[in-house]
Amino acid sequence: MNKKILILGLIILFPFSLFSQYAFVNSQADEIYEDGMEYFEQKQYTAAQNKFEEYQKHVDNERLKVVNAEYYSALISIYLYHSNGEKQVKSFVESNPTHPKASEAYFELGNFYFREKNYAKAIQYYEKTAADKLRGEDKTHFQFKIAYAYFSRRAFDEALPYFNQLKRRDNQYQSAANYYAGYIHFEQKNFDEALIDLERAAKNDAYTISTANMIANIYYQKQEYDKLIAYAEDLLPRLSRIEALNIKLIIGDAYFEQNDFKRANEYFEEYRKESKSKLDRELLYRMGYVALQLKDFEEAITLFEAVGIAKDSLSQYNAYYLGGLYLRRENFRFASNAYEQAKLLNYNNEIAEESHFQLAKLNLRQGNTASAVTELSSFIEKYPRSSYLTQAKELLSEAYLNSNAYDQAIAFLESIDNKSLKLKEAYQKVTFYQGAEFFNQADYYRAMQFFKKSVEYPQNKSLLGETYFWMGESFSTGKKFEEAINSYLKSMRNSTSSDSWYSNLNYGMAHAYYNEKQFEKSLQYFKDYLKNGKSATYYEDAVIRLADCYYVTKNYPLAINYYQKAIDERNSNTDYAFFQKGVVHSINGNNSAANQSFDKVIRDYSSSNYYDNAIFQQALLAFESGQYESAIQGFSNLLKNLPQSPLRPFAYAKRALAYFNLKQYESAEKDYTLILQNYLTHATAKGALAGLQDLYSLMNKESDLDQYLTAYKQANPNDGEVTKIEFDGAQSLYFNQKYDRAISSFKAYIENYPDHSLAAEARYYLADSYYRNGQFDEALDLFYQVVADNNTSFNKRSIQKIAEIELEKQEFDKARLYFTKLLDQAENKKDKFNAYTGLLDIAKAKSDYSKMILYADLIIEKAAINANAINEAYLNKGMANYYQGKYAEAKISFQKAVDAAQDEFAAESQYMIALMEYNSKKHQESLSTLFELNKNFGSYAEWLGKSFLLIADNYFAIGETFQAKATLNSIIENADSKVLKDEAQLKLDLIKQEEEGPADAQDSTGNMVEMEEVIENDSTKN
Repeated sequence: MNKKILILGLIILFPFSLFSQYAFVNSQADEIYEDGMEYFEQKQYTAAQNKFEEYQKHVDNERLKVVNAEYYSALISIYLYHSNGEKQVKSFVESNPTHPKASEAYFELGNFYFREKNYAKAIQYYEKTAADKLRGEDKTHFQFKIAYAYFSRRAFDEALPYFNQLKRRDNQYQSAANYYAGYIHFEQKNFDEALIDLERAAKNDAYTISTANMIANIYYQKQEYDKLIAYAEDLLPRLSRIEALNIKLIIGDAYFEQNDFKRANEYFEEYRKESKSKLDRELLYRMGYVALQLKDFEEAITLFEAVGIAKDSLSQYNAYYLGGLYLRRENFRFASNAYEQAKLLNYNNEIAEESHFQLAKLNLRQGNTASAVTELSSFIEKYPRSSYLTQAKELLSEAYLNSNAYDQAIAFLESIDNKSLKLKEAYQKVTFYQGAEFFNQADYYRAMQFFKKSVEYPQNKSLLGETYFWMGESFSTGKKFEEAINSYLKSMRNSTSSDSWYSNLNYGMAHAYYNEKQFEKSLQYFKDYLKNGKSATYYEDAVIRLADCYYVTKNYPLAINYYQKAIDERNSNTDYAFFQKGVVHSINGNNSAANQSFDKVIRDYSSSNYYDNAIFQQALLAFESGQYESAIQGFSNLLKNLPQSPLRPFAYAKRALAYFNLKQYESAEKDYTLILQNYLTHATAKGALAGLQDLYSLMNKESDLDQYLTAYKQANPNDGEVTKIEFDGAQSLYFNQKYDRAISSFKAYIENYPDHSLAAEARYYLADSYYRNGQFDEALDLFYQVVADNNTSFNKRSIQKIAEIELEKQEFDKARLYFTKLLDQAENKKDKFNAYTGLLDIAKAKSDYSKMILYADLIIEKAAINANAINEAYLNKGMANYYQGKYAEAKISFQKAVDAAQDEFAAESQYMIALMEYNSKKHQESLSTLFELNKNFGSYAEWLGKSFLLIADNYFAIGETFQAKATLNSIIENADSKVLKDEAQLKLDLIKQEEEGPADAQDSTGNMVEMEEVIENDSTKN
């Protein structure tokens, strides 16, 4: 700025021209004053202040100049930033309140703070200025500066009246006043007034550019898109690249609103190429919508995905369109996630309803029937007047047919009074599936309840036949063989030989008749079953049982043939076949062949359950042949080497008789008394008493019998009915699960009848009542006592309970000992399963992975009582390999569990496969595995929830951030588990932290015109 402009500015700022009119009148004081003024005009404030202060000291009579000198000196203190400057100005005003300079002082103080951009202080002093006393340019400057100060503090209501005054008259700030007034109206959404002011301002070239954004935006807000386009496109050639950016964006928006998507796309693309800023979500959405309308579907997906997820209506529309695009691309997983988000963001009810329905259909289409049931049920409840309602109900019935959420399905179908044929068939199927699931869990009572419901609606004959078959299996397992036979017969009437269960139906009938001792009927069904060959599931057992049937029906040649067949085929029951073959030979009087068979058991099968029986039978053969010495040797072998054998009382009894026959009366007496001392309630006790009576008669010791006779009568009282009634009452409480009362009753019974034959059994029931009541310490002591007594059929059960309690108490050595004892006494697969499972649990607790694998294999090979047992074993084997880092072996076991049955163990196994794939960075394979998990195991909430978390992890790992966030949001909104929700929220927060980055905002008003520009621009005004 040249000197002329500078001086002009100073004159405007400080109206001291009055002083320059004073002439120097031969006065040294006046000369000092004039020097001060000259220094002041030259902005040599320190020198000027010195002169003014010197002048004040020497002059008393020229009052006007003295006051002026005081005034300028105070101003100079402000300009020089002296700490007392503001105080000096205030002091001047207080000392000279009527002086013209008093009003000017506040004005100049306001100007000073204005120049310093301290607008709050400037306003403070402008408000004290007597504006009505200002004249000419001072008044104009005052109006603009106070207006601008208010404006800068966003006090628009205070600023606007001053700008309005300035814009109505010709002055240097007129264009600026129009601009700022227009800006304020724009901010206050008074678009008509804003447009008038801004168009006036735009006539000044200095404001053409800065008003452009606001004018264009006003046309946009007023929906005057043609005017906007005409105005903006005309303006574009005059703008720089940077200035044109926002205008191009607004033009694109205008074409967008006019549905001219091709032109909108041109401007949006120009903006995207030229802008260095991160595009905001609204623009990305509009660009995505444009791409969708132009059928550039891949580009639309890319843009919509970039919009991301937030809690606003934009996200809802965005997710809805994404869902449709994914559906078009047949990416049903992504479509489901998108529709899920659109459903949850319920800003637009129609979009939410449509998305909800589409989500439900997609779940059903993908086989996620449990999710489909949930979505369709909630849709029907939420939108009872929807145009999709009928279709939704039809789809829900279809979903229930394929659903694993059987309890929900049954409740829904039972709520419908008048079921259609389709719904009746659905009910028949779903109740059957529920029953089958309980059967696989060995809950046969509950299984039966649902099988009975299923047969009430016999719509599907084949399913009816299968249901009756499983009813028969349930009855058979519960040892209700007559009911089992009736069910099997009904199954046969509704089944064909091609049905998968038909061969097992023959086996079931054979087994039931066998247990009903109808052996003639049983053997016929066993023969029919064996026609299926060695591939039949129960082939080995059927061979043995057919031999047993021939044995019981006294067809001994065929019995021996089938026992030999089992031996030749190396049947797993070969030890039993040898034993039974020996029994048949002994019946036929072929003692030599019988002894050979018994010898085979004794020599080759020492761990067999029939080992003690073989020894006993061999000794019995010798006894019956009159070979008493050999018999005694055999019985003694059993008694010496098999302390746990239940045949011991019989061995004592037979040995005593052998001694008696050899006239070794003392030895006979010893064996009889052993029975009466240790087995007083056993079946052999009465015979021992009779034998002892005969013996004492020969020995003339009849009186010695009295003590044994008395003891026998006490243990086996003639009035046993009363005690039996008491026992039965306590037992009834036990079976009805009233364990507290059962405990009291059994304790009283044992106290009242400590020596009764039922006291030992009562101790077991008391122990088990404590066990089922959770009183494990009390139970444990009693179970140990039952085992020590070794006097009941509950001995084996007590061993199992001891093992389980010690395992629960983490007394692993004791638990291992008793699970091993259980295994030694195991008579069937269930006993073996319980023993092996306990030993496996101990190995698991001690992280002994090799033992875990060993016992899992033993369960699979020798103790697979049902599909669940096999699956749990495969899962444990897989986990043992997984913990050892043997992932290939682990996957084989997990996959076998998945293939074997659809239970919770299979669900966990499939999750583990997916986890291993994720850890190996095989993310697509992991996703496929998880989708299969959701499809097949949707009823297992824990593994379903974990699978969704892992799905989100996989999505994030492959860069599908939108899908990852959508999945996590779905968990947060829908999961019942707080733990699951918290974990999902944590993962979502981590994703958001990684996503966050700086983004430049697009200012709809354009760049603000600064005050310095206003001063300079308006100084060039024509």
